[in-house]
Amino acid sequence: MRSINPRTGTEMTPNETIIYDELCRVAEAGEACPNYLDLNELIGAESSSTSPSIVKRLEDRGLITVIRFQRFRQVKICATGHWTMKAPNQKTTSAHVPRGCGAGSRAGGKVRVSRGAI
Repeated sequence: MRSINPRTGTEMTPNETIIYDELCRVAEAGEACPNYLDLNELIGAESSSTSPSIVKRLEDRGLITVIRFQRFRQVKICATGHWTMKAPNQKTTSAHVPRGCGAGSRAGGKVRVSRGAI
């Protein structure tokens, strides 16, 4: 079931609406972005992949922009330009390193791309 979100004027599922509205509230208040467990609890999801997939769908639709770091993320609400803040206990500014590309990986920290993949 989809409904029209009053903030965006676009169709969203109820869970997308709840998460988007929470991200808007947090960004407007200047608070840290909630983690995925908090978002799962907010919508009553039992699967740990529910809220990350919803955030990704919102990002793919151009409603939000997400910058991922190793231990936290910041979200920009595209309609207002407001950003969520970095959590105060997160001191790192290291960019997110995808699994298999970091230190200790067989690639030696480098992603190998074969000619046929480009």
